[in-house]
Amino acid sequence: MKIEKVDDNKVKITLSFEELEMRNITLSDIEKNNAAAKNLFTSLIEETNLDEDFQFENSQLFIEASADNNNTFILTITKIEDLPDINKYSRKNPKVLYKIDSHLFEFSSLDVILDFCKIAKEENLFFGKNTLYKYNDKYFILFSETAVKNKKFIKTYVMLSEYCSRYFSYDLFYTTIKEKGLEVIANRAIQKLMKI
Repeated sequence: MKIEKVDDNKVKITLSFEELEMRNITLSDIEKNNAAAKNLFTSLIEETNLDEDFQFENSQLFIEASADNNNTFILTITKIEDLPDINKYSRKNPKVLYKIDSHLFEFSSLDVILDFCKIAKEENLFFGKNTLYKYNDKYFILFSETAVKNKKFIKTYVMLSEYCSRYFSYDLFYTTIKEKGLEVIANRAIQKLMKI
């Protein structure tokens, strides 16, 4: 087992398929997000003392599992401290239920958005309907309500939170952006930028 601290909020745990087999866990168990998979995630967090290093108690977790061509299983755990309305993490049940109400994301420059688009393309993220605005030399991406409510959006949200400067729910600032901002790309802004 290999543990890699990516940053203060993200850690990557790599196990071989043999190690999974020793724990009586299959990839099918993990894909189904069943009790065996939940027990694996919980035991790995405890065995690696991540709960002490990262102080998960008052945070929410985004857990992403994947396998590569080298017969290894990779578990990426991201700590999210400000995800709106997310149920608290439980050691007994690390399944994350969520409700995201952040629709508007601010970026310092178009280059930062393009950097995000490059990663988004590699990660095959979900976007839905979104529009790019410019206001006071800042760039803003506004997502539709249906996009944000889609369960696939949580992974997009985690990535967006790493690249954006700030994010907002529907409020007066949203109205200001729509009324005073310059609409740069409508409807499928990120999808179009990914083609550049």
